Amino acid sequence: MKEQTSNFSANVTNPASASHVSDEFASYVRKANSYPNLNADEEKNIALRAKNGDREAKKILVQSNLKLVLTVARKAIHVSKLPLVDLIQEGNLGLIVAVEKFNPNLGYRFSTYATWWVKQAMFKAISEQSHCMKIPVYIQETLSKFSKVKAEMEREYNTQVSNKEVAEKMNIEPEKIDTFLSAYNTTVSIEGSFDGKDGSELSVAEIVADDKTTVEENIEYEELKKDLNKVISVLKEREQTVIKMRFGLENFAKTTLEDIGKLFGVTKECIRQTESRALNKLRTNLSASCYAN
Repeated sequence: MKEQTSNFSANVTNPASASHVSDEFASYVRKANSYPNLNADEEKNIALRAKNGDREAKKILVQSNLKLVLTVARKAIHVSKLPLVDLIQEGNLGLIVAVEKFNPNLGYRFSTYATWWVKQAMFKAISEQSHCMKIPVYIQETLSKFSKVKAEMEREYNTQVSNKEVAEKMNIEPEKIDTFLSAYNTTVSIEGSFDGKDGSELSVAEIVADDKTTVEENIEYEELKKDLNKVISVLKEREQTVIKMRFGLENFAKTTLEDIGKLFGVTKECIRQTESRALNKLRTNLSASCYAN
């Protein structure tokens, strides 16, 4: 049992690291499904222990939700070029983050909270590993929904439907969908070339080169990110999360008040008040800093 506990983290984050043979994966799935579900009272008690640093409680909370990761991964595989085992690995990492950040005193179930972190981890991996350019998570999620709606419409009407019709069904501007879809266009090698209008040959590197970008600007950008994190650090944990999600900071995609409310199990108005309170704190601190200087 002690050996199993000590190796748990490695096994949970990489179910197929020992072997890529299907039997190994099948064994992992059986093991994940063997862990019992927790009822509301059990989950709250264990989550409280985990919040207080109990490693065994964290382990139980992760194990009891491995099935959740499998479920999300099976749905995400339809919009991913990554293998299922890679999606599960990324989802498990998101699950571990959820265990570390979950606050059981807020009154909602852990699975509701964890699902968001699991999806974020998976779609972030899809965005970063499936394409030569990093595609934001919110675009991945929008196109995932686009694919589902289009498939449903074509089954219903028994004919192909245009992107414009699907966009109207989703209440999204058709031009925005076209822009998102263009992110998936076939890539061109930077060592390739095109014929210019005057018959000359232009390399891709010459076309895409950005003379305005400098090392100094990149450094300034990194310093700006550090400054933003320092400014936000004065907020409470929940306020920090709301601000990051609302404005797309760090690895968060820009998120609506309603979606954040669903994540925390509260109303849209409650999140709006949290955002307003956090922004007022930031303004107050900024004003105090200005006067101090």
